[in-house]
Amino acid sequence: MHQDIILRSPSSKRNKELVQDDCRKIKKARQRSVLCRLIIDVMRTVHCTYAPASERFGTHLETFFIALCVAIGDIDGKPFCIAKISDYMRVPRTTVIRRLDQLQSWGLIVRRGRYYYMHEKALNSVNGMRSYEKVRLILSAATEELIVLDALAD
Repeated sequence: MHQDIILRSPSSKRNKELVQDDCRKIKKARQRSVLCRLIIDVMRTVHCTYAPASERFGTHLETFFIALCVAIGDIDGKPFCIAKISDYMRVPRTTVIRRLDQLQSWGLIVRRGRYYYMHEKALNSVNGMRSYEKVRLILSAATEELIVLDALAD
């Protein structure tokens, strides 16, 4: 039934009712939608700030998640090595190595021995601060929308 709803044209009244009924079956559908949009907005912001302009959005999302692992380890004072990133992200070690090489070529991370750290300019860049401010605004708006939706649901 769900595939039929997606494939049908939403122009008729009957089809619109089917789509609405389908959405009602999803618990907290609007809240989930807000969270999905939030994740995409945050990743777009990270991509625009740190990826070269020639890189298309989405082609290196895995790379950015691996960069986030490096940032977590660096900020917490417990840097990640290849094996730790591989275990944490459940990604093959060879993939982690390729992604770390890509991040190094972009100048976002540095390797010291077997551990990886965020490059100083990546952690403290003006673009990074703008990115943080945009992410903060996105999170704030999403939080407000979720509060309103929770209040309406009660």
